[in-house]
Amino acid sequence: MSPSTDRYEYSTLEVDTEAQIQNEYGNNYGAQYPEVNQNATEHLNYPEVVSGDLHKTGSHLGSNVDSTLPEPVHIPETEKAIGVPAPRICGLKRKVFWGVLVAAIIVIIAIVVGVTAGVVTRKNSSSSDSGSSGSNNDGADSPSNATAVYAQTNLATANFTDEFGYENYLVAYQLNNKALYLSAWNSSRKSWVVSPIVDSTETNNLGLDDIRKGTALALDVFAYNDTTRDIHVYWQLPDSGGLATIKALTYTSQRGITTQAALPAANWVDSEAGNSYISTAGSSLISYGKQCDLCNQYTYLYWQQADGIRVATYENSTTGWESDNDVIQVDLPPPSTNSSLVQAHAAAATTDGHRSMNIFYRATTSALSQIVNGDGRYVGHALGRDVGPKTTIAAFSTGFNETSTGWSEPLGFQVLTMDPAANDGVQLTYYKGSSWTTVSKQVQDLSDCKARGTMTANHARRIYCLVDRTGGGVDIVEYAWKGDPDDTSTYSNYNKVGAVVTTV
Repeated sequence: MSPSTDRYEYSTLEVDTEAQIQNEYGNNYGAQYPEVNQNATEHLNYPEVVSGDLHKTGSHLGSNVDSTLPEPVHIPETEKAIGVPAPRICGLKRKVFWGVLVAAIIVIIAIVVGVTAGVVTRKNSSSSDSGSSGSNNDGADSPSNATAVYAQTNLATANFTDEFGYENYLVAYQLNNKALYLSAWNSSRKSWVVSPIVDSTETNNLGLDDIRKGTALALDVFAYNDTTRDIHVYWQLPDSGGLATIKALTYTSQRGITTQAALPAANWVDSEAGNSYISTAGSSLISYGKQCDLCNQYTYLYWQQADGIRVATYENSTTGWESDNDVIQVDLPPPSTNSSLVQAHAAAATTDGHRSMNIFYRATTSALSQIVNGDGRYVGHALGRDVGPKTTIAAFSTGFNETSTGWSEPLGFQVLTMDPAANDGVQLTYYKGSSWTTVSKQVQDLSDCKARGTMTANHARRIYCLVDRTGGGVDIVEYAWKGDPDDTSTYSNYNKVGAVVTTV
């Protein structure tokens, strides 16, 4: 048998083939080590290393060294044991490697399928919830909709006629991120202008943490004369032990009030009413500012505490804000917990007439009730309708509170209620000819307001309510009363004006 042509220059080990076979198959240990050269000396006690030309140079080891390389020994019954090792992949036998690889692929596929199924299920669940509940059809907590109108926002509105005879409408509301905004309409410009009141810019040392999510809102305009006026806005700070501190800002006439351009948030200034009064956390807020020379002359703020309705007034900078911390006393039961409170003022047309503020609420007896603040006293009236504890109320006045016989525009009120427990849409209770009348048929023109159950009204006889938007979210929709105060058959007639622009 020819020797192998592969030569390593560093060494070739001498092997005693007979001993090798005995050790390898008899002892099963010796085959792991090279055979020791018996001719080793104290100077060379390592295994014998034989170079290719050692016998030619007369090495001191002598001529007994055989330069022939070991010859493989063929043993049939052990051929399988000493054969070439099976091929491996990444240190594993091929069968093991492919088994592990296939198992890993199966696991990955299972994970992908599971995640995909979970995402699809969640989307389907969200779609189902949106279709079955209006309150979930708004993405209210979605960061991508942070500056959209909060679907559970309360609304506040006010109006005034400017020195040019143009009508101006104001609507305050809350966004998903808790910011407070104001949309204003001027009939000469015929478009809405959006302005921040409190947003995320920390203007006037106020930020989003200074606003209760779902806060009550109150808004009024105080008219000094036909050209000069202030705007007041009120809201609640976050709850603390079931109570909420009332916060207030004023946009003064010196800052340049306009409804034809955005009002800078930095121009709102602190009101002394802010941080001075505490309401129950779920209380409504209502406010009034002087509207005309024959209207109530001061600024009023009303809120609810556990024992009833409280009021604070502002006459001038000398007296400042005043409140005796006593609840309003009338010969009627107090409001139920977290009752909806609304205000509709009635003006006099002559100095002989009577001016008043009129507060409507749900009493603890479920009765729809009225408190009249006029002539220096409070008087209570029941309207003849019972409503549920979560009823929303909106109201406005028609005519003037005059004593003259045959006055052409006698005093009247339109009080709208939405009771989710009754599920009967928007209901009307009106005052005409010194008596209250309840209408059993719902106000069909306001049927879109029913789902959300949020609405408000101003003295210009404009209604604003939340309406679900196709594709998600909500709109604030404006309606104009088209009724004739002398014709009760027209009292439920409204014209849908359109959505208030709220885009930030």
